[in-house]
Amino acid sequence: MDIKEFERSLAEKMKKVQEWVQSDDIKDILGVEAINHYKESFENEGFKDDETIQKWPDVKRRDSDSAWHGHSGQTGKFSQARTIAKILSGETGETEELKSALTYVKIDKGVRVSNPKEYAKVHQEGLQAKIYGKKVFQMPARPFIGNSKLLKRNIEAKILREIKKLLK
Repeated sequence: MDIKEFERSLAEKMKKVQEWVQSDDIKDILGVEAINHYKESFENEGFKDDETIQKWPDVKRRDSDSAWHGHSGQTGKFSQARTIAKILSGETGETEELKSALTYVKIDKGVRVSNPKEYAKVHQEGLQAKIYGKKVFQMPARPFIGNSKLLKRNIEAKILREIKKLLK
């Protein structure tokens, strides 16, 4: 390959990279990686920013000294399963509504990740809530979406792998 062929080949590959970067494909990488990272918060019971997990405050239903120990929000009675259930797991079993409701939409310069559940913001930010729609209390913040150095590195690595494929 002479220099002219190399120049032409490089220009073609760079055009492919530029087209890919401007396409929605890169936004899908951003969205999928973000959703997967944020879903890990539910498994970890805390938000992973870098290599450390910022653990969520525990729930009273797992504290044997609490009047809420084993409390089932569905039946209002004691449930042994609730004493060991993960934080923000709900009682709907496999559905894990809050976790599975995470979604992303493509916007002009990237993606926006959100959770449309009414109570998502209450848990994310630690806002006021009501017990059985009556008594007001302060929900502790249990963030599951946010800026993460680890997520940023994972996205950068995935994008770099895709660019390398295009340059082969």
